[in-house]
This record gives sequence, structure tokens and C-alpha cells, in this order.
Amino acid sequence: MLPRELSGILGLIGGVIDIAVGWVFLQQKPGIGMSMMVGSAMAVGYFLLALGAAVFLAGVYVLSVRMMKRATVGLLMIVFGVIMLALGMGMIGRFINFMQQGSSTISGIVMIFLGLSMLYSGYDMTRT
Repeated sequence: MLPRELSGILGLIGGVIDIAVGWVFLQQKPGIGMSMMVGSAMAVGYFLLALGAAVFLAGVYVLSVRMMKRATVGLLMIVFGVIMLALGMGMIGRFINFMQQGSSTISGIVMIFLGLSMLYSGYDMTRT
């Protein structure tokens, strides 16, 4: 069983990374023939900002509340993990293209790692 503190810290780290990647999405400037890609990058950027805020707040909640329903927070962590996995795979598979090739791959790998970690943490929380 994972300690509650580890699950909370994982939520904080995941939230900060989502917010940072979302901010990078929103910093794109349109180039020639890139207006459609920039528009979709902005939508993904706003989604990542919202997801990052939700994941960060869930991490704060896990760290701050002594008597909590672990199963409820565990299900929330599973949902966040699935979303992060999907975004990470999209970054690696170039379905979500927003940065130079190497940066997108690194961001995708980090998102997949955090997604898997959140899935494990959420699963562990729902078992107890």
C-alpha cells in the first residue's frame, strides 16, 4: 500500500507538469499555414491547465485531509492517470504536436510515467 503522502506528492508533481506543458502549448505563435495547429494547441493548452489545476488540488487534498474516503480519491486519481496516459501517447505518436520533436517525446514519456504512477496509486487507494 502506498503511503498517503506519496500519493499526494505524485498529484502535486503531476499537476505542476500539466500546468507547465499547458502553458507551453499556449505560448505558440502562429506561423505560415499553422493557424489550425495553433488553434488546436490552444485548446489542448487550456485543457492541460484545467487538468493540472484539478490534479494539483487533488494532491493538496490528499496531503491535507486526515479522514478521507480513499476510494473516492483513488477513482479520481485513476481518471487523471488515464487522461495523462492518453495525452502522453498522443504526444509521442504526434497526434498532439506542439513542440520540437525531441521535446514532445520527452514530455510524452513524462506524461505516460505520471499517468501509470497515478493509475497505480489510484488502484492502491481503492483497494483499502
